[in-house]
Amino acid sequence: MPADALGRIRIVLHRTSHPGNIGSAARAMKTMGLTRLVLVAPKVADPAADEEARALATGSVDVVERATICASLEQALEGAEVAIAFSARPRDLSHAPLDARAAAAEAVASAATGEVALVFGNETAGLSNHDVMLCNRLAHIPSDPRHGSLNLAAAVQVAAYELRMAADRKSTTSELQSH
Repeated sequence: MPADALGRIRIVLHRTSHPGNIGSAARAMKTMGLTRLVLVAPKVADPAADEEARALATGSVDVVERATICASLEQALEGAEVAIAFSARPRDLSHAPLDARAAAAEAVASAATGEVALVFGNETAGLSNHDVMLCNRLAHIPSDPRHGSLNLAAAVQVAAYELRMAADRKSTTSELQSH
């Protein structure tokens, strides 16, 4: 079960400026069973050929090589029934914010029947309000309010871990119910 649900979840990195973060995010994803990476207008046109991206993707270069590159966030979100924007900044928008654990549980539940996208913004600017509004959920990773902004790859790692845990819980619950 975990592989089925996780296989319908894509990680979207929006306008990344540091290719090393792409490689590190790919490694973070693969360690938790995620392999679908989507890059929206990355600064480096071919991250799979970038030395830093490949070096930091240790054991996960295949994820970078298979990454889908899109020109826009709208294109990256095509087909996703649920799109969850991750942001460290509080927003006064229509989306009620979820913590990473609740967002992961919702993502895994939704991935049982459809496509899901988790969206992370640029290293310096994050996601704009417009980008967040293209998604139908908003999530944050609880942190010290005095220094609340995580490195992009670290944020992907936390979200990927929570996805894995939610998928494992769902799998265990399903197995127990079938016996």
